[in-house]
Amino acid sequence: MSRWRLFTAVLVVLYTGLAVSFAQPRGERGGDGGFKAGGSGVTKQDFWSYRGQRKPVESDDLYMEAFSSLYDGDILTIDISFNQGIDPRSVKGENIVINGKTVEGPIKLTFNKEATVVRMVIGGAVSIPYSFSISGIKSYNGKEMDRDGLEGVGRKDFFSYQEGDGWMRK
Repeated sequence: MSRWRLFTAVLVVLYTGLAVSFAQPRGERGGDGGFKAGGSGVTKQDFWSYRGQRKPVESDDLYMEAFSSLYDGDILTIDISFNQGIDPRSVKGENIVINGKTVEGPIKLTFNKEATVVRMVIGGAVSIPYSFSISGIKSYNGKEMDRDGLEGVGRKDFFSYQEGDGWMRK
């Protein structure tokens, strides 16, 4: 087979494949920025772009689901789990209150990929047991979380929120 015939055959196969793929029904973009799938079984979902990633926007209220604390005498590590993704730009030292004072010392914030868990590493002495509260945290849809917190947190504690019962120590 000559090179010309091979080249022509490859072009015909590519052209046919493209024609078939464009002939299939595709989803269409909704007017509100969401994605409507054209019969593929996917439901409509709104997204918000954060640093090049599509983050789903949920309409539920934002609240803390779990709280974990570890204090080794010099460094306080707090892990907070939320019921949905939070906007990492809304978490600041002035939003965190420990023993009635806002956190002013060194603080390191890290998030998981979905931004549902935040780890706070706070330097400096803390009297144990301590009280903790947080406010001003926003979800991707712009809703702000009500002030929430815990009293009597020890050196190594884990709390989870139970619907109806409130915060339960584990």
